[in-house]
Amino acid sequence: MKLCVFSDIHGNGPAFDAAFEKILSEKADINFFLGDFCGYFFNQKQIFEKLRSIPNLIGLRGNHDQLLLSIAAGEKDLLSEYTKKYGRSMELLLDQDIKEIIEWLRSAPEFYLNKELNCYACHGSPENHLEGYIYPDTDIALFERYPQTLFLIGHTHYPMVRKLGEKMIVNPGSIGQPRHGGDATYAVIDMDGFDVEFKEIVYDKTKLADEIKRLDGHNTYLKNIIHRRKNG
Repeated sequence: MKLCVFSDIHGNGPAFDAAFEKILSEKADINFFLGDFCGYFFNQKQIFEKLRSIPNLIGLRGNHDQLLLSIAAGEKDLLSEYTKKYGRSMELLLDQDIKEIIEWLRSAPEFYLNKELNCYACHGSPENHLEGYIYPDTDIALFERYPQTLFLIGHTHYPMVRKLGEKMIVNPGSIGQPRHGGDATYAVIDMDGFDVEFKEIVYDKTKLADEIKRLDGHNTYLKNIIHRRKNG
């Protein structure tokens, strides 16, 4: 069985456009999206139409997705806090008709268990589905408390495979905002051999940079992170 795993799109339309055809071309038996469809960038509506068209999709909820749901449900103070910390993406999204997006995110679970695959999938970690952080150097002893052998996690934006006895923990990295110093990534898992391959997504960042300038021009953080590299 073949799994395609991707995470943390964060409204980055140019990156997701480049990833979309690659994900479809994998012809995976199951496509896992590990959450954080929204936040940071500005193309959520266009991304949503493509995302929900992916066949055999298991879509989970991330922490930014949950923030969107909370703000849409009336927690208006959160919007001000979010804008100060992350920029105007959520504010601009909420000015649009996003009823279908809200309904989809409400129906998206925080975690997913698959007995056939012996798999536990979530955005953060089994201990904290939305906010748990597992980095390449995080102590992973906590996974010993769970019976599954395959764990699919996102949230930290670092592509990695970590082993704990017979257990394997896979983070596909981020499509929208990689933090490991390389290009955007997703992961393909061959369940027959329990093997993982990371696929890189190279896209033209000029369009995204122009959108940041036009829609959130004072946000230097967004300008900097799209060009984050290993040696600079």
